[in-house]
Amino acid sequence: MKFYKIPVLLLAFSLLFSARITLAQEDEKEPEEMDEDQWEAQILELTAKKNQLTEQLAAIQKDVDGLNQTNNLKSEELKKAEDAYWDFFGGKDAYTQFKNDLDKLERQCRNKDGMKDEAQAKFDKMDKMKLKCHPEFAERFKRLRECLEGWQTSVPEYTIQRGEYLFVIAAKKEIYNNHHMWPILWEANENGVLSAPRGIPKTIRNPHLVYPGQVLKVPKMTEALRKSSIFERAKGWLDWKKNRLHKKKMNKDASKDTKKTDDKKKDEKKK
Repeated sequence: MKFYKIPVLLLAFSLLFSARITLAQEDEKEPEEMDEDQWEAQILELTAKKNQLTEQLAAIQKDVDGLNQTNNLKSEELKKAEDAYWDFFGGKDAYTQFKNDLDKLERQCRNKDGMKDEAQAKFDKMDKMKLKCHPEFAERFKRLRECLEGWQTSVPEYTIQRGEYLFVIAAKKEIYNNHHMWPILWEANENGVLSAPRGIPKTIRNPHLVYPGQVLKVPKMTEALRKSSIFERAKGWLDWKKNRLHKKKMNKDASKDTKKTDDKKKDEKKK
């Protein structure tokens, strides 16, 4: 910096400092005293402002009271609308039950768990309820219908593999997903399977004895099949070994009785 500029800067700082001192002094001056007329005029002015603000406050309070009243009326209307809404659908408890049933049925159909007829019966019952049209359930219920329509309860035929039995085949998901349903397969194929390799029986007289390569007919599962006499007739085969031993014992006892009778007749002839 050149030396001739230093005095100029000092002069500028001194003028600025003097100006700030002057302003501070002016601020410290006491306000001028007002006479009685000035005081009265100011009081009237402030009173008028007070009255104006009071009127505005009263108007605002009136608006608030009106809004509160309107809000209460709207709340009552909303409650009535909500009550009517839930009454239309059967109540909140019915809503909760429908939601739970829908969740379970969706999982059952997705996993092909259990019997389709049972799932279909539950769906048909729910299909009669208004809750199926609820905004939360409408789309889900539509997809569930499509899922059930695509759920095949059985395949038209099945080829027996090595190591398989009727109860193993019935337990397969694509068949009946339940090993207790094996009598249905037996009933349908007892007197003739669809086909079998050369030298393999084409009938299934003993449900515990099937052969690889036999092509079974797989009837579609129906409620009538589950309630038919097939299962009663098949019960005798569940304990076939026990029944066979019992029959053998009965035959043995009958032979003894026959022998005793013959011996008795011989003795009578000798006499």
